[in-house]
Amino acid sequence: MIEYFLLMQLRNPMFFYALDLNDDDQLRNIFWIDGRSRMACTYFSDVITFDTTYLTNTYQMPFAPFAGVNHRGQSILLGCALLSNEKIKSFVWVFKAWLESNGNKASKAIITDQDKAMEVAIAEIFPNARHRWCLWHIMKKIPEKIGHICSKYLDFIDDFHGCIYDSITTHEFEERWDQILKNYEECNDNEWMKSLYDSRLKWAPIFLKDTFFAGMSSSQRSESIHHFFDGFVQSKTTLGEFIDKYIVALGSRYDAENEADVKTMETAPFLRTSSPFEKQASSIYTRGIFKKFQEELMEIASCVPTIIHDDDKKLTMRIKSFENIKVKHVDKIIAKEFTVSVDRTEDLVACTYKSFEFRAYLCRHTLVVLQFAGIVRIPERYILK
Repeated sequence: MIEYFLLMQLRNPMFFYALDLNDDDQLRNIFWIDGRSRMACTYFSDVITFDTTYLTNTYQMPFAPFAGVNHRGQSILLGCALLSNEKIKSFVWVFKAWLESNGNKASKAIITDQDKAMEVAIAEIFPNARHRWCLWHIMKKIPEKIGHICSKYLDFIDDFHGCIYDSITTHEFEERWDQILKNYEECNDNEWMKSLYDSRLKWAPIFLKDTFFAGMSSSQRSESIHHFFDGFVQSKTTLGEFIDKYIVALGSRYDAENEADVKTMETAPFLRTSSPFEKQASSIYTRGIFKKFQEELMEIASCVPTIIHDDDKKLTMRIKSFENIKVKHVDKIIAKEFTVSVDRTEDLVACTYKSFEFRAYLCRHTLVVLQFAGIVRIPERYILK
């Protein structure tokens, strides 16, 4: 493994690695990042995920990848580590190593699992970062922690998911949670449910929408980075074999990124409307982000606006947005209400859905109100460079 690191550093001085040795010069922890990933960190390390749950090899060393999202909306690798344990000291070391490789540029938001040692280390090394827990990991624990409640009450899981995913305001989340405790008495004495509520600011989506997470759905990104190595690396893989498999997996991922670049440069996106918004977006967004914006644009038809206030400077509207969801495994159309304000003089918009704050592109509700205000181009301030 060390030979590989030295060879890669000889080929590309941007390759970075760090070794953590104990007092007997035995290897404890390893961190490395290739030159391409270091360049990616320059642009895409504001929001990262760090996950130790994917794989533990034959040496009982958890494999811990750092991941982010690029301008195409793809998951990208931003460094890797092999750890001898999951204690505070090891996490502090690996976070310091990653920070050094990134020119001491700290991330602004970090997604991890619920590991307490990791939480302490993040608070020490990234004191100003918004730390959230991966919702995917939390939801995976449902069968173990509250499976008996799900089996007893057929409606419970729909109510539980509705509280988590469909709450539009923090107040609504609180009301839905209280209703769950009233309807399903076993939840009141369940320690896992109690701990979830106490830590809701760390994982519940409605409490996190005011922070830019590059559109990361924690579930999608965890699964995506796992798939990154699936088929290449297994738990029985030795350290020597691991490097060979890692190189193949990395090459496969870079091929996918290059293919997306070529597609964006050499083909024109298909426009589905005559909207000036769509025409503008097709020329400024990468293909992946454009498709997401296009979905929002197409859903304008599902929005019903009502004027709350309108004058020469400011327009405020209530948007009733209709959405398809599954309730008790049956498709159902529900209506959600959002408030959107547009400052005509400053081209400022604010929506209670907070799509731009979280995903960096405008939502259907905002587009409706911009049109109503006579603005048919995405304001420059809402186009991230």
